Amino acid sequence: MEDRILTSLVATSRRLMAWARKFPKKRFIYPELRRIDEEYYIGIKGLRGVGKTVLMLQFAMETSKSLYFSADSTLIKPFSLYEVVKAFSTLGYRNIFIDEIHRKPGWAEDLKTLYDEHEVRIFFSGSSTIDILHSGADLSRRVVLRELPPTSFREWLNIRKGMEVPIHRLEEVISKPFDLTNMYMELHVLWREYMERGGVLYPESGFYDTLENSVRKVILEDLSALREISVKYETDAYRLLYLVAKSAPFEVNYSLIARELGVSKNMAIRLVDDLSKAGLIYALQPCDNVRREPKLYLTVPLRMFFAKKGFNVHLGALREEFFINHLRWVTEPCYLKGKRGEKTADFKVGDWVIEVGGERKRRYQKQDYTAVDGLLTGNSRIPLFLFGLIY
Repeated sequence: MEDRILTSLVATSRRLMAWARKFPKKRFIYPELRRIDEEYYIGIKGLRGVGKTVLMLQFAMETSKSLYFSADSTLIKPFSLYEVVKAFSTLGYRNIFIDEIHRKPGWAEDLKTLYDEHEVRIFFSGSSTIDILHSGADLSRRVVLRELPPTSFREWLNIRKGMEVPIHRLEEVISKPFDLTNMYMELHVLWREYMERGGVLYPESGFYDTLENSVRKVILEDLSALREISVKYETDAYRLLYLVAKSAPFEVNYSLIARELGVSKNMAIRLVDDLSKAGLIYALQPCDNVRREPKLYLTVPLRMFFAKKGFNVHLGALREEFFINHLRWVTEPCYLKGKRGEKTADFKVGDWVIEVGGERKRRYQKQDYTAVDGLLTGNSRIPLFLFGLIY
C-alpha cells in the first residue's frame, strides 16, 4: 500500500478519535466489552444508528497502539482487509478497529488468517445480519460477537437528557413499582418522546431524514448479505414496515402481508424473517407449542417515523412496542392467545403474566400484573415507563 494512503487513514483515525471525545457517555455494553479476554477478537453488530462507531472510537481511545478505519473507505477499495491490517501492523499498530466490516468482501476469511498470525488484535463492527457461525470461516473460537441493541429509555435519558439513571433489574421493577415510581415520576412524561426519537442516536436536526436513509440502506445494503436485492424486494420490504406501523396489535399476519404486497405467503414469511435479522422487526413468538404466527413489532422509533407519513398511530400498539422492545433484551417474552372469544392477558415474561394497557385497564384477564400507561400503582399495576429502565 502507498504511504499516502496509510498517512490519510492514520490522520482520519486521529481526527475521529478526537471527535468522539464529544460523547463522554458510553453505551451499557462498554464495561462488558472491556472485560473480554485479550485472546479474542471482539465483534459488535447492530442496527445503524445505535452508536457502534462511537463505541469503537471510545474503545480505541482507551487502548494503546490503536487505529480505526472503516472497511467501506474508497481508499482501501483495491486492497483486501488482510493487506490493510498487515500494512498497519508493520507500522507498529497492535489494536485495529474496523467499522462496517461486512462491507469488505472476504472479511471473515481475512479475520481468521490475521487471528492465526497473532500479530494484532482486531475489534470490528457490522450490521445486524452478521453471522460468524455461517460466515464461511471458523470464527466461533476466535471472535466474541455481541449485539448492541437500540438505546433503552434509560440510556436515552442519560445520553440525550444528561441524566444519571441506573439500571434496575426486572425483578426490582415488578416488586417495587411504588418506590420506583416515586423516585422517577418526572420521567413518565418523556416516554412518548422516546418512542418518537429514541432507540437510535441520530442528531436532532434532520433526525427523520437520516432515519429514512438508514432504513433504506439496511434494506439495500445490509440485507444483500442474505440474498440478492431487487427493486421489487426493496419496495415490498419498505411497504411491509409501513403496514406493521399503521396496524393495531395482531392485525398483521402472513396472509394479510401477501395480499397487501401482492406476493406469495412464502415470500411474506421470508420478508419478515429478513427484516427481523436486520433488526427492523421483532417477531414475538407464541407461548404454547401450537403453531401460530408471530406477533410483529417494529424497533423504536420506526412506528412513529412511519406515522409522520399520514396516519394516527395505534396507542395500544405503541405501548406494547415500548414494553416488548425492552423486555426482549433481558429475557424471552412470548404472547398469550386464548380460544376464540376468550379474553387473555398479553404476554408471559418469565414466570409472570403481564397485560399492557392504559391507566384504566381493568383486571379481568387473570394477569399477574398490568403495565399501565400512567403513574398509579397498587392492585398489581406497574407504570409502563419503569420497564424502560431495565437495561
